[in-house]
Amino acid sequence: MVKADAYGHGLRAIEAFSDADAFAVSSIGEALEVREYTDKPIDILSSPDRTAPHVYPEGVFPSVSSADDVAFVAAFGATQINVKVNSGMNRYGADKNDLPELFRSAERAGLKIRSAFSHIYDISAAEEQFARFMRDIAPYASVVPQKHILSSNFAVLPAYMHLDMVRPGIVLYGYGHGLTESAITATCGVTCVREVSANENIGYGISPSGKARKIAVLGAGYADGCRRIQNGAPRYVEVGGMLCPVVGQICMDAMMADVSGLDVRVGDTATVLGTNYGCESVAASADTICYEILTGIGKRVPRLYEW
Repeated sequence: MVKADAYGHGLRAIEAFSDADAFAVSSIGEALEVREYTDKPIDILSSPDRTAPHVYPEGVFPSVSSADDVAFVAAFGATQINVKVNSGMNRYGADKNDLPELFRSAERAGLKIRSAFSHIYDISAAEEQFARFMRDIAPYASVVPQKHILSSNFAVLPAYMHLDMVRPGIVLYGYGHGLTESAITATCGVTCVREVSANENIGYGISPSGKARKIAVLGAGYADGCRRIQNGAPRYVEVGGMLCPVVGQICMDAMMADVSGLDVRVGDTATVLGTNYGCESVAASADTICYEILTGIGKRVPRLYEW
């Protein structure tokens, strides 16, 4: 899975996945971007966006959840399709009663079936969803060459659920499993260092310092993916080898950290996501999940790769 700019890591990350048989994305736009990095098959796993029609090039395979989807993708050059089956998530996917007409529509349009698939919405429901999926597609076994239902949860679910392929996503980037290691370190520069007295304000809004502090202004803000602090939750960055609390509200292009007692100078590097304070910690402070933190890293943030 390399949707959302490879989960915020940039599409050059594809170079690290040379063993993949295929890549998967969420939209035709993403598929066209990924095509610049690989000649392997590209599956579009979300339902087609009919407000943004685009011809499907060779090797790009849309997913369909209805007979109407079949007609749409056929009109825009699709030759093979993935059939999404609703196994209980109620997002994309055809219900059991709609599958007969969907498959008939594909046959009439001359479209080959590349795969039938579904998606686990919670690991506690995996067995039930798997059984439902397998029952629903059983009548079409002769025309369905591949089946798949597992994403990153394949790492902890039984091997029989792996079927013909799995779709690793967040786990590729070092999250969601105890044996993985984060693939990203996000840093920025110290752009200003100042002394602030107890009765001075820090940042937007009424945010009194409360005590004398040494403040480092860092060159990253919410436009770069540094989420604003919610409900006064503690947030840290690593400066000078120490975890330093973020103070004041995060701005569009900057944030401030308390570096009192540290020898911090303009031009030093601050680590926003790293080994000592990683994505899980940042996500917890923003009451969200790692997916949202990673995919929220702004396009203007340079991505540097080491293999």
